[in-house]
Amino acid sequence: MPLEKSGDALSPRRASSGPLRLIFPPALNWVLLAYAALAIAIGWAYVASRIHTDYVQTMEAERNSLRGVCATLRSATLAMLNDGVGEAVASANELQPVGGIDRASSAQLSSTLQKQLVGGAYVRFLFLADDGRFALASRKTTSDSRTPPDWLTTNRTGSSNSWVGRPMVDPERPGALVIPIAQRVASGESKAWAGGLFSFDGFDELYDQFRDQILTMGIIAADGTILVRIPKVGGRDVAAGGSIAANETFQRAIAAGNTGISEGYGTVAKEDVIYAYELMNGYPVYIIAGQGRNATLSSWRERRQMSIGATAAFTVLMLVMTALLSHYVNMLRRREHHYRTLFNNAQFSVFLLEGARFVDANSTAVRMFGLPSARSAAGLTPWELSPEFQPDGQLSEDLARTQIETALREGGTTFEWLHKRADTGETFPAEVDLSSLSTGRTVLALAVVHDVTVRKRAEHDLHVLSAELMRLQDEERRKIGRDLHDSTGQTLAALELGLSQLQQYTQGPADGRRELLEQCARLATQCSAEIRTASYLLHPPLLDELGLLSALRWLADGFHQRSGIEMRLDLPASMHRLPPDDELCLFRIAQEALTNVHRHAASPWAAIRLKLQSNSVMLEIEDAGRGIDAKSPALGVGLAGMRERIRQLGGIFSVESTSTGGTRVRTTIAIQLQR
Repeated sequence: MPLEKSGDALSPRRASSGPLRLIFPPALNWVLLAYAALAIAIGWAYVASRIHTDYVQTMEAERNSLRGVCATLRSATLAMLNDGVGEAVASANELQPVGGIDRASSAQLSSTLQKQLVGGAYVRFLFLADDGRFALASRKTTSDSRTPPDWLTTNRTGSSNSWVGRPMVDPERPGALVIPIAQRVASGESKAWAGGLFSFDGFDELYDQFRDQILTMGIIAADGTILVRIPKVGGRDVAAGGSIAANETFQRAIAAGNTGISEGYGTVAKEDVIYAYELMNGYPVYIIAGQGRNATLSSWRERRQMSIGATAAFTVLMLVMTALLSHYVNMLRRREHHYRTLFNNAQFSVFLLEGARFVDANSTAVRMFGLPSARSAAGLTPWELSPEFQPDGQLSEDLARTQIETALREGGTTFEWLHKRADTGETFPAEVDLSSLSTGRTVLALAVVHDVTVRKRAEHDLHVLSAELMRLQDEERRKIGRDLHDSTGQTLAALELGLSQLQQYTQGPADGRRELLEQCARLATQCSAEIRTASYLLHPPLLDELGLLSALRWLADGFHQRSGIEMRLDLPASMHRLPPDDELCLFRIAQEALTNVHRHAASPWAAIRLKLQSNSVMLEIEDAGRGIDAKSPALGVGLAGMRERIRQLGGIFSVESTSTGGTRVRTTIAIQLQR
């Protein structure tokens, strides 16, 4: 969260309010109680609204579902009726050329009806009726009579062109019911009726398709007679032929129109039922589909119970939380004094920041920074207690804002900082632990300041001592190497020469003396070579006389001769001399690294690379040995010495594993080439 400079200033009232304290007014408990009561009331109001909305949506969804089922049933039933009645009407029309139904012979009637009886099995019989004639035909038998049957009550329809009779026993299947349905047709000079006897056993299959959506379905005549009702009881339609003309639900539906939704108590289902109904086009019958109200609302009741339970749990939780908060507020009031005591008695400085300004400070901070009082810290900024620039050259204000933003974003940060006393202006180094602290809408930063003046002075003295020890060590090596080379080495060389001359003077049969002299000469030669090598290793003269390149080549040749390890050199053909301290540092690092290769790496080869750049030089020593864990805290005295040498020169030192599993030591120092 960026810190805007315009937002740094505190209000005069806040800046002068003294140290920030945890203040809890006595009215806070009542505020918490009022808040809990309001939250509970809003929660219950919301749940009640959601329950009502869910109820309305559930009922509307069920009504739409029943309308869809009813429309499907109406389409299927209308197709059945049009199929059967249409066959009967076609038979009546076919008999018109012979004078109509009344004048046709029995053979003509039977033949015509049976020929037209090609519909589905639900069309059980076709019949034609006139004032003095009635013909009935099935797929097996026919009959012709001058007297209409009792069930044919077309004379009661008045001017209606369609008629539906009461359910009756199938003439060919005593255990089944059929429903007579007919339409008025022109037959000669009179009005005749053409229709059929329909079986609706196929409705069982339709009901099975919608069993999960409906409780009941059926066909009801316009006068209230139940024609078909599914599901059946014990395999029989026990409701067929009954009347619901006096039923309030039926009367309400008839009054509402030809299609719609009606709800009421179902006498057969013995429960409240939601009905969807539609009037059949061209026929005085209604198609109905119903679902029990309990089944419709079962899922809604479960959701309502869950909502009420969740709200009740929320209410209990709010009350418990309010009681706990009230309890903790009282505890915090008692502990505020303890907090203030610990805050002021801490042995390190503590500041509390809001934005980029202090709002509180402890007593140790007052003494450390030379402030008049803790109250005077409120409103100050970190850069007002710091010099204008930090040791790295950055403005204290810019760097302080960056550190505060980092702490607020990441939760905390630790860094070193150069502070300034407010009374004397004296600067002192410190280590700052800065962490963010969220208090509701306000995000604060807590700064813990440790004065590290003594530690820094000790570190400086230690580094100076370390550098002086290394300088003295190098000087001592140079002196010992020079003494060995110039004094002891010359003496041994003279001894070697004298022994050689003595060997020449003792030519003769004294083989024992000659062999002893030869052994002394060999030992003197070996001792001279070892002293010369030790002298060069302590401080190679080539480093002072010819420079770093020659010294590295001599080091590689000697290392190969002593260890048998292949050396791979990648050195420039020539280069200007470096400062003596730089050359000595790079040579010692190469020497120590090759010693580690010989002792620990078990590598078949070692490589020395020296690369020059415009303002720096990089030295690498690499091997293909067993590798090293560069992150290990115990890397040995040799590596620690390398790091210390490079640190004295302000260079960069690293140890890393290579892709082949070996080790690479790399150091880079800034240089100014000397001509």
